Amino acid sequence: MLEIIFKSLFAILAIIGAVEIIRLILFRILKTDNPGKFMLLVSFSGHDEKAEYSLRSAMERARWMSDDVQVVCMDRGMDYDTRQVCEMVCADNPEIILCTPDEFQKFWMN
Repeated sequence: MLEIIFKSLFAILAIIGAVEIIRLILFRILKTDNPGKFMLLVSFSGHDEKAEYSLRSAMERARWMSDDVQVVCMDRGMDYDTRQVCEMVCADNPEIILCTPDEFQKFWMN
């Protein structure tokens, strides 16, 4: 019985590995010289208890996607506590930018 479980687990992991290799090959084939600029935008308004978790999750997602992904934390009227948390996370991780919609439009939509 234990042998069947290990063989099944090995087969599942082999399939996942094969799919990942195919994905990497396809991404390499489809890569262009100018892929554009990727941004991962996380928007907050009001009070959000999971602001720190959301920003750290977005940062990790950006690292997995590519080296050129910019994480932007958008302040769309967040309260004082949420703003403090976002500022703290942005201070710990300088690759995350905290801005308002007007600042975003001014600097990145040119």
